[in-house]
Amino acid sequence: MISHDPQALYRKLNEGMLEERGGAFRRNIRKNLPIIKKHGGIARVVTSLRGKHICIFGAGPSLEKAVPSLRKYQHRHELAVIAVDMALLPLLSHGIVPAYVISCETTPLDYFDTAESAKIHLLAFSGMASVNVRRWRGPISFYNWMITGSPYDELWEQAGRELGAIATGNIVTTQALSLALGCAPESVFIAGNDLAFHRVYYTPGTAVHRTRVRTSTRLFTIETADQETMRKCRDYEFHREGHTYYTSHQFYAAKTWLEELLSKTRVRVFDSSEPGVSGKYAVKVSPEEYFSRFERRPQRRKK
Repeated sequence: MISHDPQALYRKLNEGMLEERGGAFRRNIRKNLPIIKKHGGIARVVTSLRGKHICIFGAGPSLEKAVPSLRKYQHRHELAVIAVDMALLPLLSHGIVPAYVISCETTPLDYFDTAESAKIHLLAFSGMASVNVRRWRGPISFYNWMITGSPYDELWEQAGRELGAIATGNIVTTQALSLALGCAPESVFIAGNDLAFHRVYYTPGTAVHRTRVRTSTRLFTIETADQETMRKCRDYEFHREGHTYYTSHQFYAAKTWLEELLSKTRVRVFDSSEPGVSGKYAVKVSPEEYFSRFERRPQRRKK
């Protein structure tokens, strides 16, 4: 059963995040300050994304279906590809190099592993894990969250309000979409932002998946580990097109938040995630349908 009071859920998650990560925010911002001063905020990113077709890729299983089209069209100058942190390794493994990677991970989880980052622009939350910021070799632009009140006001003063702020719905994909919509894009396409699970939790190739490959045994397989994770996160159940999906408090809050955001925008937003956001708020298309607009083959003249 799904709650009909999303505001109460937002507050609960926000309070839980502060309780769990408040200390990490402060430590990370303090450690990141020299790098923040060197690289600055997101103003230049907003300028570079203006008028682009922005493609946002999460690490959900539906990302795999977008890979063939993205690999074919990734170099189109009118496209700007933003990968969430956990989606970077799977994309690189398929020969896809996103222009941007966005991360708000405050704990030192190594989503990037040995990825070559020199040519990729990192969009980093000011309180992002400092160890991962220091490992990044490419350009970096920092941002704060569009949340006010104590202790956030003090955190943003410490990091620098001039960095700019991005609205957040508790997961990194919400921040990527908030940024994209604020850049006056031509369109936005989303894949891998599944926000629920059916058989698999993350797409293969993520840092989490690689860890499971290393630690799996004949008795505790990767599939068993995935099923265990999904059992722990089955807070809600819903049905779409004959399939039953399960989701967590965090993913459900993000889904509700995103749909509220999309209900207020005039930007054309397309979604191939499964199940992703509702078709009431974004045009549900396959990756092939979306990317076909960038086909440059000359049309035959009519006789």
